[in-house]
Amino acid sequence: MKKFQFLLFALLVSATTLTFTSCGDDDPCKDVECGANGACANGDCICNVGFEVDAEGKCTVDSRTKFVGNYNSSETCVPASSGSYSNSISSGSALNKLTISNFGDSALNATATIDVNNKKKFTLDATSFDLGGTTFTITGSGEQNSTGVVITLNYEAKTGGLTAFTCVVTMNKI
Repeated sequence: MKKFQFLLFALLVSATTLTFTSCGDDDPCKDVECGANGACANGDCICNVGFEVDAEGKCTVDSRTKFVGNYNSSETCVPASSGSYSNSISSGSALNKLTISNFGDSALNATATIDVNNKKKFTLDATSFDLGGTTFTITGSGEQNSTGVVITLNYEAKTGGLTAFTCVVTMNKI
């Protein structure tokens, strides 16, 4: 019986030792601080929607700020039309939303959602506009270049389920 008690005691000590030594120092998030807008996973900061990491690796940067500003835009559409105009981008109603003013030189606003995986890209939220008595639904996407000064935006306008026109807009930050 004493031999059984000794083996049971040894087994419990071994299990306890393995449990406490297998955790702790091997935790890749042990010394990682992500800030209030993110959490650590496998040693990397995963930011909440609407935030990205700063130079120190903390989730403090509002993803919208790099887009916000005034722009000189040039637009080419098919069927053939082109033009230049001024517009702006401002922070939208949610942390991952943008508002584009004077969209397509129409004096109307469009909203966009910043891409969760690539914070330099956004998708236009489907928006309906009434222009000259015809309702168009606009969809598309945009991407900021590596310097953060130019956005290329591609969109299409549909009416009655058919594509009425497609456009490419180059937006240069002023």
